[in-house]
Amino acid sequence: MFAKNLFLLLFLIHALATDVLAINPEELLKKAHTLEGNGFLEEATQLWEEITVIDTNPNFIIYAQLKLGNTYLKLKQFKKSIDILKIATTLHPNNFDAHFSLANSLSAFKNFSEAIKSYQKATALNQMEGLTYVGLGLSLFGKGNSKNATEALLEANKLFKEKKNISWHQDTRVMIAQIKHFAKFPPHFSNLWTTNNLKLVHDTYERAVFNSKRYTLSTSKYKKK
Repeated sequence: MFAKNLFLLLFLIHALATDVLAINPEELLKKAHTLEGNGFLEEATQLWEEITVIDTNPNFIIYAQLKLGNTYLKLKQFKKSIDILKIATTLHPNNFDAHFSLANSLSAFKNFSEAIKSYQKATALNQMEGLTYVGLGLSLFGKGNSKNATEALLEANKLFKEKKNISWHQDTRVMIAQIKHFAKFPPHFSNLWTTNNLKLVHDTYERAVFNSKRYTLSTSKYKKK
């Protein structure tokens, strides 16, 4: 398995050495997904960066920005993640994914004040996504505002119930109950709890909420339009 992965990495690095402008953006996209899928996250960021500067389908560009920001988040390179996602929100102020992704990176960096603003912007753009309210609630709790944190989690709980999302409906109910009891324990208990639950939000967003098909339209179809 190691030899196979090493061969794949060497092959893709060799491919990167060719003239990037001669490569179809769709090919870059496939190679970036292959690298990411095999755990070569740092190598994948190089391709996402290339796609963001190629003058092509704007859907590809914002998709690459979002993937680049999320990959940097996985690598715990928070500043790079935040910087690229700030660009995405500036260029696309009404894009839900950009604001949600930025909020995820800010909250992972424990910049809860700014994360709250980004989650609030995301909720304004999509009031029916319960996971946004979970991120907002956890960031409010991280800032020390238990009352508003509980209110945000209650809103999330209601939305999950309406969508019959049993797992998250139960999780948010437990979160609300746990927040009420953290005052009895040292701060590091609640800090660890907040960090772990925010990571769950980040992972769930990428796995179940983020819709890549919205962005990965065929370049050829785009040019024909």
